[in-house]
Amino acid sequence: MFTVDTTQAPLWLLNACSALDFITSEHPKAMSVLSAILITVGSIPAIPAISAGAGGAVLASGAAHAVGAIAVGLGQALSMSVKNQTQIQGNSNVITHQK
Repeated sequence: MFTVDTTQAPLWLLNACSALDFITSEHPKAMSVLSAILITVGSIPAIPAISAGAGGAVLASGAAHAVGAIAVGLGQALSMSVKNQTQIQGNSNVITHQK
């Protein structure tokens, strides 16, 4: 016998996931660029030379590192979503021949 567990999620979260899925399938190159930007910008606070430089007090703070880590995480998740979406689309274009 199977048991089914249900969970509840906020409607805004479901809508955001649906919108990201749609945008990723329609504009994979733009989403790939956005993921690269998020990863790059999120990594800036972790660079010691940048933290010690002009914006050192702001970029060296724990909040800046936390925001950077979130941006990197979002960028990596978005990148994986784009890769998965292009794999799915690539597999659907395969033509098989039967003899």
